[in-house]
Amino acid sequence: MNGPLVRSLPLFPEAPVESPGSNGSASGLSDAFRPSEYRGATRKESDSPEAAARATAQRPRPAPLWLCIHLPALPLEIFAPAPTAGPLAVIEQQGGRQVLVALNDCAVRHGLEAGQPLTGAYALAPALEILERNPRGERAALERLAVWAGRFTSVVSLQAPAALLLEVRSSLRLFGGLDALRKEILDGFGTLGHAAERGIAPTPLAALWLARAGDAMPVEEMHALAGRLGRLPLACLGWPSKTEASLREMGLRRIKDCLRLPRDGFARRFGPALLGELDRALGRSPDPRVSYASPPRFIGELELPAEVCDTGLLLEAAGCLLDELGGFLRARESAVQELELEFVHAQREVTPLGLGLSIPSRDAKHLRALFAERLERMRLPAPVLVLRLRSGSVRRLNPVARPLLAEAAAGNEIAREALPKLIERLRARLGEEAVYGLRLVSDHRPETAWHRSEPGGNGDIPDFRLKIRNVPISRPLWMLPEPQRLPQPGGRPSWRGRLGLESGPERIETGWWDGSDVARDYYVAVNPRGMRLWIFRRRRGRRSWYLHGIFG
Repeated sequence: MNGPLVRSLPLFPEAPVESPGSNGSASGLSDAFRPSEYRGATRKESDSPEAAARATAQRPRPAPLWLCIHLPALPLEIFAPAPTAGPLAVIEQQGGRQVLVALNDCAVRHGLEAGQPLTGAYALAPALEILERNPRGERAALERLAVWAGRFTSVVSLQAPAALLLEVRSSLRLFGGLDALRKEILDGFGTLGHAAERGIAPTPLAALWLARAGDAMPVEEMHALAGRLGRLPLACLGWPSKTEASLREMGLRRIKDCLRLPRDGFARRFGPALLGELDRALGRSPDPRVSYASPPRFIGELELPAEVCDTGLLLEAAGCLLDELGGFLRARESAVQELELEFVHAQREVTPLGLGLSIPSRDAKHLRALFAERLERMRLPAPVLVLRLRSGSVRRLNPVARPLLAEAAAGNEIAREALPKLIERLRARLGEEAVYGLRLVSDHRPETAWHRSEPGGNGDIPDFRLKIRNVPISRPLWMLPEPQRLPQPGGRPSWRGRLGLESGPERIETGWWDGSDVARDYYVAVNPRGMRLWIFRRRRGRRSWYLHGIFG
């Protein structure tokens, strides 16, 4: 392109550029930047009701509303927990030098800035610790966050390397309006350990530029885009550094300066792609976005900045993955019953830690408590470099009909939910084999009348209330693994003192078909200390007495 660019013609030459303060554009931008459906869209007072009704029916549907979540510190936040409270920075190779791309608060207080060469950074902060940038880890973290954000909207698009775009117009009523939705999303990102900047606009690029510029004031109408975007600095565009430098040499500092340039001259000098970005940001060209599709199962990986052997730090890092898992499951209206947390070491095999649940769950807080119980009893063979969380098969939750008077049934519902959680906590603390349920077997022999089952299931519930000869008799819940032979001083059974018979006998004579037949007379006995025992006497051979159970 020969000669300098002139500003006499705007990028959109079909309408003249208006001066600031004139009617039509308070920002000094041409009305040609506004979509045609908004130009001259004023209704005359003389319109009839019929004409007003027709105009309402023909009114275009509300424009989409995009919420951009920009994560400027993502290169640093993927390393969690931080290994030091001192100055810390993530670096990458740019050309022939290493530059800072993300800093912690301590490094910022030392005067360091993103884009600064590493050599100059050491002059300001000699104790600076550095980490190599991990683009693969950033992409994986961004994808997991996209899955988590799916709980708020079905349209979530990735904007690499560090932003998400959410179309939220259809979600506003569900979450109580824009302010409530925005707060819930930002609070969620904070819980996940991410500092987020947000931008809200009718086009995805405009929302992205607002988020990069730190302008959190929403732009909800298309006709207001040009004025708001015009005030933004060129740095928020994300254009190549050479292009930005050329624009600055021409005296351009803000987007509105670019919008005043001739379209054909701008395209010849900087390329039609950048001109197309301006058109899409202002809503004059379509900007379709591909919604991110979540994987069938959750796989989350978190690289630690240094070798970690402290279980508290490991649990904190695992909590971030569990929070992401919770969002993944809520977005899919699903739950999981099996999880595996893998500890990756430098020179050893991976150490797995499995977790099985009584019922499918998606409660991240509950899952974290279970893993905390397991970690307390676990000894790791070596320090950990990477944490990896894998879910089992994802089960879709069936809708549950709630009673009309929910408060009346709240107590029963809490009780139903408390039992599985108690079982899982006990198993996490005592081990899988130490906690089990009981299921009845059609057999009169006490030692074979039940077997172990999954706790909390819908199996038979043992009923120990029996009647022998119309006399109530009960069986104890505490049964000895094997009957214990009792001493018989003076021919009477004794256990911590001579026993007195309280009720009985209950005769059991069965089992001939499997070779383990028994013939016994059972009694409820009491010793001098008041302990109630369940004893029996053999009816064949030596008629000895045996202790078989103890009542509580």
